[in-house]
Amino acid sequence: MSTFLDLVNSFVDFQQQVDDFRSTGIYQFFTKWFAEFIKWWMVGWYKAKLQAMIFSWDIAQEILSTLNISDQINSAFSLLDSRVIQVISFFRIPEAINIVLSAYTTRFVLNFLGL
Repeated sequence: MSTFLDLVNSFVDFQQQVDDFRSTGIYQFFTKWFAEFIKWWMVGWYKAKLQAMIFSWDIAQEILSTLNISDQINSAFSLLDSRVIQVISFFRIPEAINIVLSAYTTRFVLNFLGL
């Protein structure tokens, strides 16, 4: 008789677990699944954004080298007085201008790509 009661109890426990899964387990399952999906999506989005930024920076460098903007900036600075050139070189103004131009050109390419 004890085995029969154990069998009935195990069947009732199984039925209770099925009912618990239908009432709360499905929600928890889909909540965890959706959270994992969102994490996967965000990591992929950031990786794609990083690759697009690298690609845009390469294109921006090509644009700047094609337009010879660095040479034009250097030739404009060479027209200045030698003391002014020393001060400008000390503060690394030409390098800063090149960095800012690269950043704006990269942003322009990213906007062109729609990112």
